[in-house]
Amino acid sequence: MKHANIVWFEIPVKSLDRASTFYSQLLGITINRIKLYQTEYGIFDKHKTAIGGSLKVDADKVGKGATLFFFVNILSDALDIAVACGGKIILEKTLLKQVDSHGKTVLAHNLIDNQVGYYAEILDSEGNQISIYSHY
Repeated sequence: MKHANIVWFEIPVKSLDRASTFYSQLLGITINRIKLYQTEYGIFDKHKTAIGGSLKVDADKVGKGATLFFFVNILSDALDIAVACGGKIILEKTLLKQVDSHGKTVLAHNLIDNQVGYYAEILDSEGNQISIYSHY
């Protein structure tokens, strides 16, 4: 992955059924449903959309726009830079993990790039929320 590339997007939705139908019909693609950490997602096929992304059931964020995930080489360095440049950390560095069918938390290759990775959520200097993602 290249530093600064957009590697994932999340579109918040109230109704996964309704949103899946909308985007499937609009874009002519299949939206695959999964549940990760008690949250339902509709996954876009990154082989058809150039980058991966999802519909995420999150009623609180509906109407506030999609969240873009940018790849950075070292997450902790990027967080330091964000704060130094007037940004704010909303969610500290967090390991992406999943819950298996038995309810156990597992480290798994994630949907972004099929590797173990970390992410954080920040507000940029203008108040826009973005996420940053890294393997380190």
